[in-house]
Order: sequence, then C-alpha cells, then structure tokens
Amino acid sequence: MEIEVKEIEPCKLIVTYVADAEQILNKRAEVIDAFKKAPVPGFRPGKAGVDAIKIHYRTQIEESLKRALAEDAYHNTLFEKKLRPHGAPRFNSALLIDGKFTCEFELFTKPDFTLSAYKGMDIPKPADTFTITELSEKMLQELRVRYGEVEPYSENDFVQNGDNVIIDYDGFVDGEKQENLSAVGEMLTIGNSQLIDFDNNLLGMNLGETREFDLVVPENGLPSLANKKVHFKVTLNMGSKNTPCPLNDELAVKLGKKDFNELKEFVTGSATARYQEITRQHLSDAICAHLINNNIVDVPKWLSLSEAQYLAHNSKLQWDQISDDDKQQYINMAEKNVKLSLILDKIREEDPAAQLTDQEVFNVIKSNLAKTKLKTSIDEIIKEMNRTGYLQIMFSRIRDEHTIDYVIKSTNFTE
Repeated sequence: MEIEVKEIEPCKLIVTYVADAEQILNKRAEVIDAFKKAPVPGFRPGKAGVDAIKIHYRTQIEESLKRALAEDAYHNTLFEKKLRPHGAPRFNSALLIDGKFTCEFELFTKPDFTLSAYKGMDIPKPADTFTITELSEKMLQELRVRYGEVEPYSENDFVQNGDNVIIDYDGFVDGEKQENLSAVGEMLTIGNSQLIDFDNNLLGMNLGETREFDLVVPENGLPSLANKKVHFKVTLNMGSKNTPCPLNDELAVKLGKKDFNELKEFVTGSATARYQEITRQHLSDAICAHLINNNIVDVPKWLSLSEAQYLAHNSKLQWDQISDDDKQQYINMAEKNVKLSLILDKIREEDPAAQLTDQEVFNVIKSNLAKTKLKTSIDEIIKEMNRTGYLQIMFSRIRDEHTIDYVIKSTNFTE
C-alpha cells in the first residue's frame, strides 16, 4: 500500500491511499464470504456456488468491497502514520477500477499538547447559592402556583408580578426594527424573564393597552446590542392571574399525597436530590474552568468555527445573518468547548480509569431511557438517535461527564 499525507491546514490533512493487489484480493474474499448465506434464485438457502453469488450480487459485492477497502485505508493510515483522529474522515473519492483501489479523504487530527496535572489539584470550593431548606421552600411555592386557580383577566385587571400574559412587541435600535427583539403572541410570566426591567415596564398594563419604553441591553446579551438603548413598543393581548393553592392537605391531595406532611417529605427528598445535582454541576464547572486555564492548547480555527456555527444553530440563529461581533462571541465560546473536549480526551488516553467502554455508555443511555415513560421501545429510540446523529452527541456527553467525575474525586476543594 501507498499512503501520502499532506497538511492543508493545522490538524487538517488530505490523504491519498493506494491498496496493494494482495489487500484487494483478501478483502474481496472476505466480502464474498459474507454473501454466502444470501438468497440466490434457483438455489436452496446457503447452497449457491461462489460463481453464482458473484454473478447475482456483482454490484453489491463491488460496493461492499469499496466500503471495506476505504475503511481499511482510514485505519491503516492512522496506524502507519501514528495519527490521533478527531471525528470521522471525509472521503472525496473511492475508486475500484481494473483491480486497483485508490481513495482520497480528509482526515482531522487532534492538536498535540502537554497535559497539565489533573489529579490532586487544590481548587477553591464553589460557594453555595442556597440551602436545601431554601430550595424546598422554593419548590413548594412553585407547586402552589402551578396547582392554583387560574382566572383570565377581566376588564378591570392589570398586570402584576406572577401573571401570565400574551403580548406583541417590537424592539428598535436607532429607529431600525430588530427582528430578534420582536415577537407576535409571545407568552411570558411576569417577573421570570431574563430581562427583568422589561417585565417591570409591563406592570400596571390593561388589556389592549400599548406601552412604549426604552431599555439598555446588558453586557451579557448579544455583543452587537450590548449597552445599546432599545425602544420597545408592547401591546397586551391577553392575561391571566393565578391564585396560589394554600399550603395544606388540599395541595397534597392534588399531588397524590396523603397529607401535607407527606408532601413536605417528598419535596424535601426532591430538593435534596436537586441540591446534590446543582452542587455537582458547580464542582464540574470549577474543574472545567481550571483545566481550560491551566492547559495550553492551540485549537485549530476551522474546528472552532465549526463548533461556533453549531452553537449558533442551536440558538436558532443563521450564521450568515448575525453580526461579526456575535460571530466572535460564538467562536470564543466554541474555542473553550473544543479545548475542554480535547483536554478530557487526552486525560482518557493517558488514564484508562477515566474512560468508559462503548457498552458502558450504552448501558447508561438505556438506563436513562428506562426511567422515562415512553411508548416507543428503547431499541427503536436508540436507532432514531443514531439516524439523527444525536446518539454520537450523547456518547460524547456521557464520556465527558464520567471523566469530569473521575477528576472531581481526586480534587481537593478548599474552603
């Protein structure tokens, strides 16, 4: 075999591969052998001769052979050139002509870097934002509201905190309407939106009223609008008030509990589990920030761009329609994501205990699916996840979480 590798960008290679005649001969025999039990007209199952199989499945055998040789080309290249791949290869061509196989494919590799110490680290423990008792009380109040009595606005009602409203609004910057700050029939709960000053300006509105006001976009918003004055025009279409359910046995019965004491016990258990989950997330965030700050990784620009476009897509934004400032923000976020992914991957390479096998990941996915009330079988769900590409995302996420947990266990969180 002949392998030629050219670097067209950092960590982005073009590979030209030519297979030996012996390789092709051996691989063809393997492929034909796989067709031996396939049905052939005029023969009993499994009784057709090799020549009959070759004639009947000629096209399928050639296609299978090309795929098998292309797969070998990828794995042989990794082994011979000692490359660390990132993601799947992208084949530009795979030709099998006159007994000769050649192919060309793009191969993405991981940047090489020296991994800093990740065991026995000393990291300040993240401060708790609330206690289990406070979280329990918050959850009870949310249940009160959810199971309370909802009444639509009368002509005398006006907007107050906790009300649910449906509004139309348009946002203007320097007199120009901003589509990402405009909506029709938007539903929101007053006091719960990220831009609290927006909610405050709606207080006191009546049905059918239109109100105009100005707000300054905070710095943590889109960079292209940060610190800019936005003029809003809002119309209140509908609204409803919620009278919370009293904290007594009535609320407990609505939730299928015997009495309020049983409900409190249930909520405390849920709050404890939620508190542990939040605490784990805070520790994870601290670990990830430390790893990113303490490792020097030269992330290829094409890789950051690809991840940035993916993040923008998840935010329902068209990459070619957002400003350069917003693109840069997504690229900065993407670079951190990619850098962390490469660091965690390097930890798994150096420490097998930080790694999960494919079967272990599958078991986690199946266990999580089994806890949900789904009518579709688990195997069908996994098949659909694989078709849409979501299964690969889940695999990466579960592996990363396991690696982070592994690092957390050896970290000393100082008070």
